Amino acid sequence: MKVLAIAMLGALAVLAVVAVWVAATSPSPSPGVADADLTAPSMAAAPASPSLVASTPADAETDAPTSASVVLGGIWIMPSAGAKLTSYATTLSARPTSSGSGVTTFTKVVFSGAWAGAGKSVMCKATRPDQSGVWQCRADLLALGVPPGKVTFSFDVYGEGVPASRSPDGPRHVTYAVPPPKPTDPRWRHLRDIATTTEAVAVIYRLRWSAPSSYADDFLIYNTWECPRESRKNAGTPCFVPGTPVDASQLDLLKRAPGRARSAELRLSGSECGPTYGTILMRARNGFGASAFTIVASALVPDPRDIIC
Repeated sequence: MKVLAIAMLGALAVLAVVAVWVAATSPSPSPGVADADLTAPSMAAAPASPSLVASTPADAETDAPTSASVVLGGIWIMPSAGAKLTSYATTLSARPTSSGSGVTTFTKVVFSGAWAGAGKSVMCKATRPDQSGVWQCRADLLALGVPPGKVTFSFDVYGEGVPASRSPDGPRHVTYAVPPPKPTDPRWRHLRDIATTTEAVAVIYRLRWSAPSSYADDFLIYNTWECPRESRKNAGTPCFVPGTPVDASQLDLLKRAPGRARSAELRLSGSECGPTYGTILMRARNGFGASAFTIVASALVPDPRDIIC
C-alpha cells in the first residue's frame, strides 16, 4: 500500500507540471476583451510620425510669386532729350514698367529736377496713370524757383511692397529757355526837386518793384511821350492801360538796373511849364528775351481844351 501511495503522488506531480507548462505557453486575452476579438485584425490607425504632422509655413505651401521678386523700371515719355522748354509750366511724363515673376501695383512716379547751384528738388508727383498707362504731372518751374538755363530731370518709380526704382531711364537734359516775367507791384515816388537853372529843375524819383530771382539779367526803365489812346472820348484817362501796344521807337531809356536790383533812383529833367515825364514803362530782360512792359505811371490823355505853355 505504501508503494501504491507513493506512485499516485508522483503521477499527480507530473500532471501539475504539465498544466503549468500549458498555461505558460497559451496566449492570454486582455482583460475585458471578447474572445471573438482575439483573432480579428486591429482597425485602429497607427499614430502618425511627428515629422509628418509638423506645421508648414503658409508661404511655403504655394508656388505663387511674391512682390519681392519684382524689379521696377520705367521709360521717359516727356520731355524729349535736349528739348527746349519755352513756357513756365511743363508736363513731365513716364511709363513705369516691372519685370520678374512677382506682382505689384504701381503707386506713384516722382519727377525731380536739378540745375546749376542747386541740389535735386521734386518737381511734381504723378499718382495715377492715364488711359494709355502713362503717368504724368504738370510742373510750374517759375513757382518752383527753377531759373532759366540748363535743367536736368529724372524720375523714380514706386510700387507696393517693392524697393523704389531710382532714375530707371537715366536723366533727361533740357534747356529752360524762357524770358523773365514782367516786373510786378511797381511803386513810383517823388523824392525831391533840385533847381539847376532859373527855368529848369532836376526831379528825383524812386522806383521799386517785385520780380522772381535769377530770371532777369537786367531791368530797363523807359519814358515815352506817346499817348496811343489819345482821343476826345478818352480825355482824362490813362494813355496806357494793360494791353496797349508800345511803339519801341518812341521809348527813351532812363535807367538800366542789374538783375538783382529791386529798386532804382531816377533823375528827370523838367521845367516849371510842364510835367517831368510822360509815361514810365519798364521790362525785364535775359538771354532768352524780354518781358512784356509794366506800366509804372501813365500820363493822362490830354483834353483838347487844355492850355499847354
